[in-house]
Amino acid sequence: MSSEKKKKYNKKEIGLFKKNIFAERDRISKEISRINESINSSLDENRSGSAYSNHLADQGTDVMEQEKLYSYVSQKDSYLRALNEALERIERGIYGKCEICGELIPKGRLEVVPSARLCIKCKSDQEKIRKEQ
Repeated sequence: MSSEKKKKYNKKEIGLFKKNIFAERDRISKEISRINESINSSLDENRSGSAYSNHLADQGTDVMEQEKLYSYVSQKDSYLRALNEALERIERGIYGKCEICGELIPKGRLEVVPSARLCIKCKSDQEKIRKEQ
């Protein structure tokens, strides 16, 4: 490669990113299923009256635990959507390019955060702006 900066990843690199995204998507889908099973099991226990206790504090704890599970599923769902969007960017040929500066997102970042849309510098700048608001 010349001294010119790399403009995009090659097919082999994209193939590895795609494989990583599919594996991560599968892992997240299984995790969401497990959490949903836990939620449904908890709801079934409460409906059947086999919950540990009818004490208000225990019921409050049960509700809080369910809310945490719902929140966790929501976060995982958002991540799953982001992974699907990353696959769409691969198909459109724009995966790996920062949406703000247009530079190539470092390979290491994409390996750790396969849904990344921004390079580290632009993401950091974005976070600083968000904190100032």
